Amino acid sequence: MICIIAAVILTGPVSAQSAGTYSLKGDELVDQGKYEEALAMYDQAIALEPRLAMAWGGKGVALYNLSRYDQALEAFDQAIAINPGYAKAWYGKGLALYGLGRYEESIAAYDTALQIYPEYGYLVYYGKAQDYAALGDYAQAIPLFDTALTLQPHYPGVWVEKGDAMAASGDYQGAIAAYDTALSLEPGFVKAEVGKAAAEANLAGPGTPATAPVVTTVPPAPAEVTTPPTAAPVPTRTRASFPLWAAGAGLLAALLLLRRR
Repeated sequence: MICIIAAVILTGPVSAQSAGTYSLKGDELVDQGKYEEALAMYDQAIALEPRLAMAWGGKGVALYNLSRYDQALEAFDQAIAINPGYAKAWYGKGLALYGLGRYEESIAAYDTALQIYPEYGYLVYYGKAQDYAALGDYAQAIPLFDTALTLQPHYPGVWVEKGDAMAASGDYQGAIAAYDTALSLEPGFVKAEVGKAAAEANLAGPGTPATAPVVTTVPPAPAEVTTPPTAAPVPTRTRASFPLWAAGAGLLAALLLLRRR
């Protein structure tokens, strides 16, 4: 009888400890870009401890990186149901909703993340700027890009996105200045060169050939990294009337911070 009681007492803590170990292993695999393997670790953690919010949040990150946005959203919602004050899950929910094209809901999720954890400032302002730009609301998007760039001015891809938003709003001079900043940070950055050429052609007036930026349909899939990457940002999925290169260096660095909170 004593042995049985002892086993019952120990089962909970041991399972929780094992679940935490699996979840941390999943985080390590996400860092390595091994998202399918990470999912297996998170699922084992959840099987042992279904109410482990960090495992659900990690699973959401892995699914998001695999562009499985519906499932990522479900995982983040599970984490929020367990811990409504889990800023990581709210921020991840914003990312997943953006990937699904549900921009207004994405903005609301980002706002909640910022209320819980103000240190997410840059990530939230940048994410909201992308949402408003995708909605075609450049009057809201451009100031948010400005705020994000005030906090983190060294990402050329974000300057390009700001330039795209300014060009779409008709401010070609402002767009050219933004593209120039991107090129000062990364000389030869093709997206900045193409955007600048198009803006200059628009300023020159009708009849001037321009090379318009190409709208892509590649979904965002930021990876967790330990240092900001120097490579050009990856084109991302957008329904906006101008190219929206999401992720970039900004959100590529974001998920490291996201996972730690």
